[in-house]
Amino acid sequence: MPSTTHTPVSASTPAKRNTKTEAKIKAAFTTLMQAKGFDAMTVSDIARTAGINRGTFYMHYLDKMDLRQQLVDDAIEDLTRILVTDAAAPDRTPDRRAVSPGGNTIASHRGKAICDAFQPASIADALRYIRDDYAFFSVVSRSGNDMQLYDRMKEVLKRLIVAQATRFGAEPKTDYNGIPADYAMEILVSAVSSIIWLWIRRGCKESPEEICRIIEVNKTTAPVDILW
Repeated sequence: MPSTTHTPVSASTPAKRNTKTEAKIKAAFTTLMQAKGFDAMTVSDIARTAGINRGTFYMHYLDKMDLRQQLVDDAIEDLTRILVTDAAAPDRTPDRRAVSPGGNTIASHRGKAICDAFQPASIADALRYIRDDYAFFSVVSRSGNDMQLYDRMKEVLKRLIVAQATRFGAEPKTDYNGIPADYAMEILVSAVSSIIWLWIRRGCKESPEEICRIIEVNKTTAPVDILW
């Protein structure tokens, strides 16, 4: 238990952050997740592995559950920046006035334009971020907390689609080609998130560019045409 001489501070509250110490704690958490799993590790284990004392740990996190939550929050925040914020930059955003092969503007083909929210450049940047921190993503994806990370990744992709739809002036509808809006959104984001999730679970073996290619093919291929 933390000493009564200090007050634990959640990383989510405004506080002076020691990123070097937090990096050590994250590395220790990742190592212990690989070695013994979340349930078996203790704050003492984390502090000892990180080379810090328990008091220092409690200056940054309430407990091991708060640590795990904040690490996931940080990862999602970074992915949101890469996929939603950075992707909105002028050099990453498709020109809404661009002309399609049929001579019509993309604005008249908003479905395709919105699918183009998954731009290869921003997706590749996100995949490189995951690959560079693979040890962490791997242990979290294989823990009992994996569905939280998966669901939150899907929420980031949904935000990306909504942002793209807003840029192209697409009005929300109750259904799309007879599919209720909620189901249509789920179909679209689940396809992309499942590809990325499988890539993580398989060890990030393929290059980010190859995963982007698979996502691009998936966008224009009907499920029935993928295997047969």
